[in-house]
Amino acid sequence: MVRMIRKAQVDSSDVARVREWIRAYTAHMAERTPAGGAVTAWMESYGAYGVVYWMIDAPDLGALDAFLDSLPAEQSYREILKAGSELFVSGQTRDTLLKEV
Repeated sequence: MVRMIRKAQVDSSDVARVREWIRAYTAHMAERTPAGGAVTAWMESYGAYGVVYWMIDAPDLGALDAFLDSLPAEQSYREILKAGSELFVSGQTRDTLLKEV
């Protein structure tokens, strides 16, 4: 099992719009996760305002890579990214890979 954590910083005060976009982005990815995988979204409550995390689980690194490589080829994924582009601080998104011990 591997887990990728995607972290992004919100750059909008329109909380309802941000939450709606997070739900749409997360649902889109969750529908496409490899068998045995999952995608969930989290937001800091007692930390910095507007820090969002996605936990993307996959059975192995190969499955995760194939999943991530397939997303940009989809027009619907690109449209979701474009719709959310002004909601987050550009250049502040970071991915971290964790491997199960």
